[in-house]
Amino acid sequence: MMIEWPTLNGKYVGRVLRSSSWDATPGIIADQTRSGKHKVRANHIYTPDGFSIVMHMTLQEDRVFDAWWRNICRRGVYTFAYPKINDNTGILTEYQFDPNSKIEKNNTSGDNLEIKMNWMEAT
Repeated sequence: MMIEWPTLNGKYVGRVLRSSSWDATPGIIADQTRSGKHKVRANHIYTPDGFSIVMHMTLQEDRVFDAWWRNICRRGVYTFAYPKINDNTGILTEYQFDPNSKIEKNNTSGDNLEIKMNWMEAT
C-alpha cells in the first residue's frame, strides 16, 4: 500500500537539500576465475536504486513528520509517494525507507533541523 508524504499547510513537509545523493546498483554478480578474469552473470532483474536524503525541516514540520512516521507509515512499513528525487519534473515516484538504515536528526539552529534518511525505489 502506497501512502502520501506528509503535508503541512498544503505543502510537503521538508525540503530536500543539494547534499542528497543517489546510486545506481548494478544487477550483476562477478566471480573471479583462476586466471584473474571476471565471469559476469545477471543477479536480479531489478535492483532498486538507493537515495541518501538530507532534508531541512522546521520543528513544526518535524512534529508532523514524526506523527506520520509513527502512525501512518508505521515506521517504514508502507511505501510512499514523493516527487522524483533525481529529476525536476515533479512526477510522483514510489519510494520506501531502506530497512538497513535509520533516520538521523540534527538541530542546526533553533527551529531548524537537518534530517538524514535512506530511501530506495519501491519494488
